Amino acid sequence: MGYQTIIFDLGNVLVSFSHEKMFSQVATLTGLSAEQVQDLLIDRRIGHQYERGLLTSEEIYSIIQEKSPKTFQLFDLLHAASSIFTPRIEMETLTQTLKQKGYQLLLLSNTIKPHFSYIQSNYPFLSHFDHIILSYEVGSIKPEKAIFEHALKKAATRPSNCFFIDDLLENVHAAERLGIHSHHFTSPAHLMEDLIQLGIL
Repeated sequence: MGYQTIIFDLGNVLVSFSHEKMFSQVATLTGLSAEQVQDLLIDRRIGHQYERGLLTSEEIYSIIQEKSPKTFQLFDLLHAASSIFTPRIEMETLTQTLKQKGYQLLLLSNTIKPHFSYIQSNYPFLSHFDHIILSYEVGSIKPEKAIFEHALKKAATRPSNCFFIDDLLENVHAAERLGIHSHHFTSPAHLMEDLIQLGIL
């Protein structure tokens, strides 16, 4: 039996995003420097906890507001942090093609609720997916085994029947350790070549 399920990462696979744009926009809103924003969200692992669902948007807002010289609203903070995505039309077309060919499509993403809500509001291709597994909802993140096991349970098929696409090698290797054939995403053209070679397209 061949591939039945295609599992996609979201950021920098289906859509592009910029951490630098997020740091800059949050800095402009809060009065912090972009470096201070990066230190808070990335270096101090607050963003990591947010992706796991361990912190709420309100808690993130409180942490940042406490350190900021300017007063701002939660809505404006979430917008500054989330309006950082740009479409990849060829990838949107690919998901539609795969869906029409009868593949089960899963989305497997390390993300936060406002980022996913923004994408959901602006990118209709999400309707092509049969199941969506988000780190903040399931309490684990790639490359942890638990989130892949959650995806496999949703897929209701064997790992060997799945094909996984991600831009981070550590996530690709984690999936392959579970028997999921995987593709390290570097460009749509390279992915298309692999999909054709494997007979998926």
